[in-house]
Amino acid sequence: MTLFKEKPSEKKLHILLLDQGRQSLPFLKTLAKEGHLITLVCNSRVNEAYFSRYPTKKLIWPSYINDRPGFERKLMQYLRNNDVDFTFSVSDTGTDILSRKQDEITKYTRIITPPYPTFIQGADKLKLMEYCMAENLPCPKTILLNEETMEQVDVTVRFPAIVKPTRGVGAIGVVRVNNPQELQRTYHSLKDVHEQIIVQEYIPHEDGKQYMAEAFVDENGNMKVCVVIFKPRIFPIKAGTSSANVTVAYPEIVATTRSLLEGLNWRGPADVDFILDPRDNVAKILEINPRVTAGIKIAFVAGVDFADLYLKYAFREEIQEIAEYKLGIYSRNFFLEILWFLSSSSRMKKETFPPFFKMCGKNMVDQVFSLDDPLTGLGFFLHMLKKYMNVQNFKRKFVKR
Repeated sequence: MTLFKEKPSEKKLHILLLDQGRQSLPFLKTLAKEGHLITLVCNSRVNEAYFSRYPTKKLIWPSYINDRPGFERKLMQYLRNNDVDFTFSVSDTGTDILSRKQDEITKYTRIITPPYPTFIQGADKLKLMEYCMAENLPCPKTILLNEETMEQVDVTVRFPAIVKPTRGVGAIGVVRVNNPQELQRTYHSLKDVHEQIIVQEYIPHEDGKQYMAEAFVDENGNMKVCVVIFKPRIFPIKAGTSSANVTVAYPEIVATTRSLLEGLNWRGPADVDFILDPRDNVAKILEINPRVTAGIKIAFVAGVDFADLYLKYAFREEIQEIAEYKLGIYSRNFFLEILWFLSSSSRMKKETFPPFFKMCGKNMVDQVFSLDDPLTGLGFFLHMLKKYMNVQNFKRKFVKR
C-alpha cells in the first residue's frame, strides 16, 4: 500500500486511535477540529472516549489487556482493509503493540514509537534503573529481587523499601516493606503474578513532592518539548494516580529528562515520573511511561499541542523546540479528587496546595469534563462504576498496602 506523501495540512487524514482512556480526549477534540477523520477503538461502550462527540467512527474490539492476540488480529485486519494514514496509541499496552510489531504495521500506516529495544529499556523498571545508575542520573537504588538477592536488601537498599514488578501500570503490585519478614511475604505473593520483581530504595513520600515531565523527542533524537507538572494530590495516597496537577517551571527536571531520553535514543512522547527526595533535595527518576500521561489535557491547555507534535513526527515535518508554556494551569480529576478527600488526613486537607476547595478559575480545567463535550464526564463516571464493581479491581485500588 502506498502511503500519502502530502503534509497533514493539505488533506484530511484517516487516523486510527487505539485507546478509550481520558488521555484520548484532547487528541480527539484537536484532531476533529482540524477536520481529520478519526476512528476510535474501544473494548466497550461504557467509557469517556466512546461518549465523546468527536470521533468520526467508533469500533468495539477485544481488550488488548484481556485478549491481546484478538486485538492484534483485529488491528492487522483493519489496516489491510482500510486506508489509514496514521495510527497511534496513548496507552502502555497499545504503544507496546505498535513498537513490537512496527515492521509489519508500517507497511500499512504511519505510527509513532521508539525502536522496540529502546522501548523495553525505558518501560522495564529494572533496565531503566540500571541505565540511570550506570549514567549517574538521579534515581533510587534498585536491584532485582529473587531468592539469591533477598539477603542483600538490608545492605544494598535498606528498609523500608519498595517492592514492585518490572512492568506494570500505575501502582498495581507496588508494596512498601519494612523488614525482611514482610519482604519474604510480599515476594512470594507477587512472584507468581509478575515475571520479574525489583526492590527499590524507599524515598520518604510523606515529605517528597512528586512531578512528571511530559516530553517529546523528534526523529533525530532531540528533545523538543518538556512540560513539567507538579502532582499535589494522588490517589491512593501512598502510591497512585495524580488527582490534581499544576504546570510549573523546574529547569533541573528538564535537564535530567533531556539527558535520560536523548541518552536512551528515545523517539516520540514520554512521561517521566520524578519524586523530590527530601533528604538531599534532588528530583529522582522513578519511571518512564512510553506515552503521554492520563492527564495530558493540562499540556494542551498550557499551550503545547501534542496532537500536532504527533502528526509532525509521523509525516516527518520539522518540529520546533517549545521552551515555554503557561505556568499555573490547574487540572483536576473530579472523581479521584473526591476519593482523595475522603481518604486523606485533616493535616493533608489543610496543607494541600492548590487548595482542594478551589473549584473554579480561568486557569482551572477538569481532566475529563468539558462544556463542548459534556457527555465524557458521564462516560467516565459509568466506566469507573463498572470497573470497581469488580471485586479484584476494587481491592487493587482501594485496599491499603
